[in-house]
Amino acid sequence: MNDIFTVDARGLTCPQPVLETKKALEHRISGPLRVLVDNTTSRENVMRFARNQGCKVETQESGPEQFEITIIRCGDAPEPANQEELLPCPAPETNPVRNVVYIGNNCMGRGDDELGAKLMRGFLRTIIDSTPLPWRMVFINSGVKLTTIDEEAVEALSLLEEKGVEVLSCGTCLEHFNLKDKLRAGKVTNMFEIIESLNSATKVISPD
Repeated sequence: MNDIFTVDARGLTCPQPVLETKKALEHRISGPLRVLVDNTTSRENVMRFARNQGCKVETQESGPEQFEITIIRCGDAPEPANQEELLPCPAPETNPVRNVVYIGNNCMGRGDDELGAKLMRGFLRTIIDSTPLPWRMVFINSGVKLTTIDEEAVEALSLLEEKGVEVLSCGTCLEHFNLKDKLRAGKVTNMFEIIESLNSATKVISPD
């Protein structure tokens, strides 16, 4: 399945996922097509559009509001009278949720650092399946160890990045701990961007 041509339409507003699917089908004469979407309206409309083109369609849920659609050309398009209508596009959000997770320690809670490290890793693994996902995650002070040398944390943060979460690590903090060349998840940030993130946040969550 790794060689299937993929259209990543996650984060695109309706009707863009359908338009990207149409474009891909027009340029792919044969072979299956995989389309990734992150809401049920896009999933339903991409599936209906593909069936209207005479394609076989399969779908599976890869996470909350995360769908993978496989499209295979297999016949002629149905008659216009038998084609499925697409769902109306929902009105765009005027005030999008922009939650920021602000982490200033590689441990969660106080008292026992070993326990705190386990709790923090559990927090990062669990937030992968949360709704809504954070807009940004900001790491300062010893929190930058989670984006660099903590294997379990890096794995979880990499999955969050794949889902569109921005992972930001304080550059001054990375330099302080001699970790700037060991950054493995996200990108380096500065105090201006950190303040901009906090000012723009709908909510700030600090688990440490």
